[in-house]
Amino acid sequence: MNKTITPQKRDKSLVPLSREHHFGLLFCWKIRQGLKNGTDLEVLRSYVRYFWENILKEHCDEEEWLLERILKTDDTLRGRLAEEHKLIHTIIELIKEGSPMNKQLFEVLERDLTDHIRWEERELFPYLQAVVDPEELASSADLLNHNHDPRQDNFTPEFWLAKPQAA
Repeated sequence: MNKTITPQKRDKSLVPLSREHHFGLLFCWKIRQGLKNGTDLEVLRSYVRYFWENILKEHCDEEEWLLERILKTDDTLRGRLAEEHKLIHTIIELIKEGSPMNKQLFEVLERDLTDHIRWEERELFPYLQAVVDPEELASSADLLNHNHDPRQDNFTPEFWLAKPQAA
């Protein structure tokens, strides 16, 4: 029996953050591919720095700002988001510092960030849509969108591409 998964209807207020989740999952895929291709860990470290500074840090800050505005301080999902963001930031700091530099640190980042994004999409955003007044969600998102330029990942070298086989 084929089970079809229907995409969840996303409130338009959350669409910009959802779009950025696509970038986050692509970042994780690139790390996975880079490890599979045997990419030098220094190149991966440079990419993690680049992605954090240009895309991920601001995205996390915006999510936390949004949840501070629309959820109560003692809301467990708000607390979970903050804790997971702190964990991801800690892993990124370990990678940025380079000590100890090892493949497993990148694997942990890739796995934890993928799991976090999937949790936000499957649980947090539907929860927000269910418990937050739609007008309040829209006005908060409008404040976010005012300063929200589409992010771009233009990192080079493109280490995630398959290496040509030697003849």
